[in-house]
Amino acid sequence: MPFLLSTAIAVLTASQGVLAACTNPSAPAKAGYAGSTTRWEGLKAAHVSQAQFVHFVMRANTESVVQGAFFPWHRWYMTVQEKLLRDDCGYTRPMPYWDEQAEQAVLPLENASILNASATAGFGSTSLDANGCVVDGPYTNVRLTLDTELNRVDPVCLGRDFKQKEYDQVAQKITDACMALEDYVNLNNCLGASTHTGGHYAIGGTMDEPSLSPGDPLFFLHHTNLDRLWWQWQAQNESRLTDIGGNNVAQGFFWSSVRPSSLGVNAFLPYFNDNGNETTLDHVMSMADIAENITIAEVMDIKSDIICIEYQ
Repeated sequence: MPFLLSTAIAVLTASQGVLAACTNPSAPAKAGYAGSTTRWEGLKAAHVSQAQFVHFVMRANTESVVQGAFFPWHRWYMTVQEKLLRDDCGYTRPMPYWDEQAEQAVLPLENASILNASATAGFGSTSLDANGCVVDGPYTNVRLTLDTELNRVDPVCLGRDFKQKEYDQVAQKITDACMALEDYVNLNNCLGASTHTGGHYAIGGTMDEPSLSPGDPLFFLHHTNLDRLWWQWQAQNESRLTDIGGNNVAQGFFWSSVRPSSLGVNAFLPYFNDNGNETTLDHVMSMADIAENITIAEVMDIKSDIICIEYQ
C-alpha cells in the first residue's frame, strides 16, 4: 500500500519527526563524510555533495542549460527523508507537502498556513530577530553546522528572509504555463526557473543557500510539492514515464563554488553511467551513503516499489 502525501494534516507530527532526526544523538550519520555526524546532517551532506549535478541557476526567459537529474534526484531524496523519519523517528502519518499554488492565490506569504508559531501546526512565524533568525515555533533552537566543504563549522541559526515578489513566482498561472509544455527538458527548464526558485527565495535565509538549503525543514515541503507537480505532468501521458534529458553538470563558477572542492566533475561523470554529459534513464543517482544509489529509471513512476507514494 503506498504511503500518502497530503496537505490535510496537522504539521506538528512531521515537525517533531524532523526535529528528532536533527537532534537525536543516538542516530549517527550514515553519510560518508566526516563533517556530518547526525542523520539530519547526513541528509544535507548528500545534497551538498551533488549540488553541481542536480541543479541549475537561471530565471525565465534567460539562456540556460537544463540539469537533467533535477526532478528524479530530488524525488529519491524526498523518499530517503521519508524513510529516515519512518525508520529512525517512528513517524507513521502521511508526509506533508506545501501546496504553494493554492495558498499563493488567496493569501500573502506572511499569512501562509505553515508560517506560524503554533505548537501544534507551525514551522515558525514570519517574526525574525535582527539577524534573520527564526525566533518561534518548533525550530527556534536548531543550529546548522555544515558548510559547503562538508566540514563542521561554528553553529548558525535557521535563517529566513521572506520575499512576496519571489512567492508570486509560484502562482498557479505561471505553473500552469509550465505544465502545458510537452517534453521533460522544457518542463524542467520552466518549473525550475519559476516555481522552484520562487519557493526557495520566497522563504530566503537558509533556503537561499543553493546547496545548504535542506537545513530548513520547509525545503522538504517545497520540494515534495514540486515532485507532486512533476507527477501530475507525467500522469497526463504514459510516454512521460520515460521522458528524460538535459545535461549532467551545471556549468559555471557559481555551482562549482557551492559544492566541495574535493568532489569535482571528474569524480562523478563516469560514475553516472550515461556515457557522456546527457542524462539518461540509466543515470546513477548518488545519495552519499545515506541510502542506496539507484538509477533514474527506478524513480520515474511513483507507484513503483521503490517510491510507492500517492498524492492526495
